[in-house]
Amino acid sequence: MTINIKNYPNGLIVKRNYPNGQLAVFYHNNDGEPIAELSLFEDSIELTSNEIVLKNYSENSQIAQEFLASQILIPTDRFVLIGSNLCPICKIAI
Repeated sequence: MTINIKNYPNGLIVKRNYPNGQLAVFYHNNDGEPIAELSLFEDSIELTSNEIVLKNYSENSQIAQEFLASQILIPTDRFVLIGSNLCPICKIAI
C-alpha cells in the first residue's frame, strides 16, 4: 500500500511487510524512486502491526528526525540495540 504524505509534497510513504510479517516502511520520491528505508528488519523483538524499529542513524538521521517531529512516527518507550545503535521502536501514525 502506498500513502501520499501531505506534509511531504515530494515524497511517498510505502508500507510493506518483511518476511517475518513485521511492517517495513520506505520513503520514496514522487517518481517512485527510493530515498530511505525507515524501518529495520529485526526478528529478536515482537512488534505490533503498526510498529517499526526506526533506523535513525547514518543516512537516515535527518529524515528520521523530520518524521518524528511531524508525528508521522511516534516513539514508544521501547528500544532495541542494532549493532552499536540504540534504535527506538515507533508507531506509524498513518
